Amino acid sequence: MRDAGVKMALGVDGSASNDAGSLIAEARMALLLQRVQNGADAMSVREMLEIATLGGAQVLGRPDLGSLEPGKRADVAIWDVSGLEAAGAGDPVAALLLSGPPRVKHLFVEGRAVVREGRIVTFDLPRAIEAQNRLARRLAD
Repeated sequence: MRDAGVKMALGVDGSASNDAGSLIAEARMALLLQRVQNGADAMSVREMLEIATLGGAQVLGRPDLGSLEPGKRADVAIWDVSGLEAAGAGDPVAALLLSGPPRVKHLFVEGRAVVREGRIVTFDLPRAIEAQNRLARRLAD
């Protein structure tokens, strides 16, 4: 479809339909499925990253987002691909999509820090987990 000029996008909408809600994990799976179906050269990691970022903006008709440019809206996710899991990968994009860390290191939404050093900073996560576990136990009982 992409070769025919069809606009392509990729997204996740949460754990109801995607166990982890991870766009990077979804991009990796889509890339690997393309390669299984059509051969190892069927799609590059950069093509898949474009589908997962700029592709969504294009499909939605949103020229105000999808790439990092002055004047555009932006959410920025930063992964550290210098660790053991990505050792030996010469290309940071390939390291991210094929072997990179599953958790984001820093995340900024509309310029506001949401994750720093891998930890959510916008709310008390341990307290939320405790409350969720309490509710789950009550439901099970």
